[in-house]
Amino acid sequence: MIGRTSHPRAALGFPHAAFLLLLLGCLFPGLVAAQNVTYADDVAAIVWERCVTCHRDGGSAPMSLLTYDDARARALLIKRKVMSREMPPWHMDRSMGIQDFKNDPSLTDEEIATIVQWVDAGAPSGDLTTLSPPDLPDWASAWRLEDEFGRPPDLVLPSVPYAVPPTGQDQWPNLWTRVEGLTEPRWARAVEIKPADAPSGYVFHHMNVRSESPDGRSQLLSHSNVGKWYDIYPEDTGRLIYPGEELIWDMHFFPLGDREVEAQALLGVWLYPSGYEPELGPGVEEIFYIDTELPNLTDKLRGQEIMIPPDGFMTLQGLHVLDRPLRIHSTQIHMHQRGKSMTLEALYPDGRRELLNRLLHDHRRLTTYVYEDDARPLLPKGTVLILTAQWDNTADNPNNPDPNQWVFFGRRTVDEMSHMWIGTTWLDDEQYERMVVEREQARERVRAVSGGG
Repeated sequence: MIGRTSHPRAALGFPHAAFLLLLLGCLFPGLVAAQNVTYADDVAAIVWERCVTCHRDGGSAPMSLLTYDDARARALLIKRKVMSREMPPWHMDRSMGIQDFKNDPSLTDEEIATIVQWVDAGAPSGDLTTLSPPDLPDWASAWRLEDEFGRPPDLVLPSVPYAVPPTGQDQWPNLWTRVEGLTEPRWARAVEIKPADAPSGYVFHHMNVRSESPDGRSQLLSHSNVGKWYDIYPEDTGRLIYPGEELIWDMHFFPLGDREVEAQALLGVWLYPSGYEPELGPGVEEIFYIDTELPNLTDKLRGQEIMIPPDGFMTLQGLHVLDRPLRIHSTQIHMHQRGKSMTLEALYPDGRRELLNRLLHDHRRLTTYVYEDDARPLLPKGTVLILTAQWDNTADNPNNPDPNQWVFFGRRTVDEMSHMWIGTTWLDDEQYERMVVEREQARERVRAVSGGG
C-alpha cells in the first residue's frame, strides 16, 4: 500500500462513496481522519522542520528525507522511530528529573499522531505541486546561530590547518592561534564551532577551544562534537575576549581511510555591544569528572578504575562539594562506545536528595541540554553533586564494536572515559538568595493565575 494515492471516488459513484465514508466514519472515526492526512498537506512541514537539518545530502544522518519519495520509501521506519521517540534524537530519560529545556527537538504528541496516521493510510502524497522545497542552509558556509541573532558572527577565527593522514589511529593535535579583529576587550554572547569544509567534517570527532589572556587567565570558550556545535551563554554572563590573546585548539580527528585531509575549524563569535558588561561576568563550563579525583582536575586520575569486563557492565560514582552557591544552565556527558548513561544528583545541606537528570548516552550523537530559565538548578553552598556513570560492554549495546574485549580508560574511541560538562555560574550568597526569592515569586504568580481559572 506504500505510495497508494487513489480515492474511493475513483472506483465508486459519488453517492456510494459518500455513503461508505459516512458509514466508516461512524464505525471507525479515526480511519477517515487518517485517510485525509497527506504528505503535502500535513507531513512535509513536520519532516522539513524537525528532520532534514540532519537527514539530507551531506548531513550527519545516514539517509536523506528531503523529498516525498525519500520519506515514502522509509515510511514504516519513520513510524517506528517517532513512536519510540528515538527520533529526533533526545537522549534524556523522560521518566525522572527536570524536563524543561530550551532546545528539546522532540515531536509533539499531535505530530507523532499525524505521521502514524499518514503511514497507516499508505503514505499518500497529496498534491506535491503545492510544495516548495525548504531553503536549507549549507552548513559549510552558513552558521547555525545566524537565525538566533539575525546576523553572522562578529568575529570568525580560524584554526591552523592540520593534515590528517589517510589511515592510522586517532589524531589529537593541540594547535595555537591568536585573536585578531579586536581593538579592545569585548564580552562574547555566544560562540559556534564548525568544520571549515565538508572534508574537515568527515574526519571531525570533537574539539575544545580555550583562550589564554596576557595575564594568564584561562577559560573554555566552547566544546564541540557531532550534534553539539555552539554555546549561547546565559543572558547575564559571557566570556571576555582580549585582542591578541592566545587560542588553544584541542582537537580530535580520525583518518578518513582513503585520502589525506587538510582539516581546519572555524570559531564564530557573537559579541555584546562595546562597553557592555554582563551582570554576573563569566559563566563557566565546568568539567566534573568521574574518571578524575575532584576537585583537582589535573592529577590523580581515577582512570585505572575503569575496567569493564567482556560481556559485562560497570558503574562508577564521583562526588563534588560546592564551596559556594551555583546555578546550572546546561549539561552534557562525554563517554565512548560502551557508555550507557550518567545521572546528576544533588544532596542538599538539609539532607534532601534530588535526582536532577539521567542522561542517556549514544556515541553517534551528543547533545547539550539547555535548561529553561526557570528550571535551572539553584544549589546552595555545601551541596554535594553526585555523578554516576554506567557502561554496557555487552552485545545488547548497538554501539559496541566488540563485547569480547576488556575496556579501560583512554583517549581513543575504543577506550572509555566519563565526564560531564556542566554549564555553571558561581554565585555569592546575596545573588543566590535573590534568585531563590525571584523564582518563588514567579511561581506564586503562576499559581495565582492557575487558581484564578
